[in-house]
Amino acid sequence: MGIIKRQGLKSSILNYAGVFLGVVFFNFVFPNIIDEKYLGLIGLLRNITFIAATIPMMGLGHLLLNYDSTWKDKKMTDSFNAFALLISLLLCILFAVFYYAFRESIIAYYVEKSSLFNAYYIYVVPLVFLFVANSYFEIYSLAKKRTAVPAFLREVLNRILLILVFFLFIKNSITEQQFVSGFVLTYCIPLLILCFYAIQKLDFGVSSMQLFWNQKDRNQQLVYSFYMLVLVISMSASNFIDGVFIPSYLGLGALGIYMPSLVLGQMIQVPYRSITLISVPVIREAIVAHDYTTLNRINKSMGLNLFLIGAFLFTLLIVNSDNIFLMIPEKYSAAKYVLIIVALGRLIDMGFGINTELLVYSSYYKQIVLFSFIMMLSTISLNLVLLPRIGINGAAWAVSISLIVFNMLKSWLIYKKFHFHCFSKHYITLTILTLCIIAVLYMIPYITFLQQHMFINPLLNMIFKSIIAAVLFLVPVFFLKVSPDLNDFIKLILNGKLFKGGYKLDNL
Repeated sequence: MGIIKRQGLKSSILNYAGVFLGVVFFNFVFPNIIDEKYLGLIGLLRNITFIAATIPMMGLGHLLLNYDSTWKDKKMTDSFNAFALLISLLLCILFAVFYYAFRESIIAYYVEKSSLFNAYYIYVVPLVFLFVANSYFEIYSLAKKRTAVPAFLREVLNRILLILVFFLFIKNSITEQQFVSGFVLTYCIPLLILCFYAIQKLDFGVSSMQLFWNQKDRNQQLVYSFYMLVLVISMSASNFIDGVFIPSYLGLGALGIYMPSLVLGQMIQVPYRSITLISVPVIREAIVAHDYTTLNRINKSMGLNLFLIGAFLFTLLIVNSDNIFLMIPEKYSAAKYVLIIVALGRLIDMGFGINTELLVYSSYYKQIVLFSFIMMLSTISLNLVLLPRIGINGAAWAVSISLIVFNMLKSWLIYKKFHFHCFSKHYITLTILTLCIIAVLYMIPYITFLQQHMFINPLLNMIFKSIIAAVLFLVPVFFLKVSPDLNDFIKLILNGKLFKGGYKLDNL
């Protein structure tokens, strides 16, 4: 558990640094100084890329994660690296051919509401190549239980480069076409650094594919890879299909308004991504050893801690939602309920713990593939039904409802097969506490700290309410001993050991 907490803590810090940069600039700065259609354009390019890139990835990264610890032979890993990179490259080329062949249909789909995209639709092709390569090297780092450097490159460096490109465009230092080209280049530099890191520090290498291809378990591993391909396609479509549909129904501007609230709502799940990613090798080892006691302990501990973190961040987000929308143009207020709906869905998702990881790396991975396919169909269907009727709020409901159903199915299967779940009485405590704090803080009126400071006043109100919310939340949680891990961490802060050193992070 020590390495989970060390790497999880580092990754969480880096992820939140990246989230902070993204929120400040893309949620507050850029909406005030750039047309929302350009925010929507970048969002559409990314969403199409995230979905399209899943096919060339072929689930090979999951295969590496699942079998690297059992191979125990660097030559086998190097052989698989060569196989995976070659297959991914060939499929990327095949995607490029088909994507270009269907260009007229793609252009026709967006021509009425989002014609700006049609001038840059081809940029999806290099983005897919970059994303596939970057994803594989990230997963290789994860297999070696190292997530901090990839997290820095993905969450911090990439955002810094993108912010720079936006400012150059806003200052008219680059043209619109150079702006989109610059967006593509922001993925090149992190990829080069990640490749260097994997080769120099993690001993990444390639060798003859024959060793991997001739092993007796090859077919079984490739079948697993196929199921992971279906899983990743389903998950990606469920997570990003709203950003593909909105520009067609409502225009790039609507997507530009939708995305800041979507990002803020998803922000509460940043620790989830960091902690669950680094937990994968440990979960896999416990599953291989049939150590269900350890799995149960990890599941309950992580489920509770993730829900605690999510409830705290959800509280801060909701009590400050009015102030958030006072800091950006009024037209963005159309997405206020998007923020609440998405945040609620992500909070519930965190409350279900690490159910995805438990199933993906167990013998029941086929069932989760079926569940993810159901979620994808649900998300697509709900978007098609709700988007034309209630606009961007419909997209938010489609994502959240499908996500909750997906989690219910996974938890039912875990309980049926493993005979345990992650829930406890503390979930009720945290839920009641969260609702009470939100109710109390909504009664506090808006305070005008400074006259004629429209931006500073919402910010000061946010700070004021956040301090009150933190005290009202953390003090009861500490004295009620909801989470032993949180109590130990707070004690380290109170006695000064966290800052003086002399402790082991394994004990956090």
